[in-house]
Amino acid sequence: MNLIKNFIISLFYIFFLCLIQISILNPLFLFLGCYSYIYVLFILIYPYNENKFIFLFFSFLIGWVIDHCMNSGGIHAFSSTLCAFLRLKFLQFFDGKNFINRSDFSIYELSFIRKILYIFSLVFTHHFSLLILKVLKGTIFNQIVLFRTIFSIIFTTILCIIYFFFKKIKH
Repeated sequence: MNLIKNFIISLFYIFFLCLIQISILNPLFLFLGCYSYIYVLFILIYPYNENKFIFLFFSFLIGWVIDHCMNSGGIHAFSSTLCAFLRLKFLQFFDGKNFINRSDFSIYELSFIRKILYIFSLVFTHHFSLLILKVLKGTIFNQIVLFRTIFSIIFTTILCIIYFFFKKIKH
């Protein structure tokens, strides 16, 4: 019963993040040439002790929905699935033995600097793989694309930090 409840909550969260991404953030940042991919937040906060296959499926699903709405050919699905696959390694790197020895670990327990490094690492991985796939898709690699990627990383990281800041105040 708990699995079904978590599945439905995750689907609702995916729908909510995709709605924010497509209806608010894409038009807002479109004129700047930089995007903030807030759907990465799903990958950041999904409980690490849940079923890994379902998590990878959800990560692929959220990327696929964004790809479908932005007509981007699968690059978001790949990038979000890659981040979901590497997330456990990043958590182990930034929290070490504390993470491995506990089954009730929460991202909210990380210190501020480790949380920032964790967020930045996953956002960087996502955006860098997105950039590489855009280059392979046919976009000419130049400094403008590099600057767009850097600013997109900064915008997304700031939004995720703001989320974690308000989540900490709420607890």
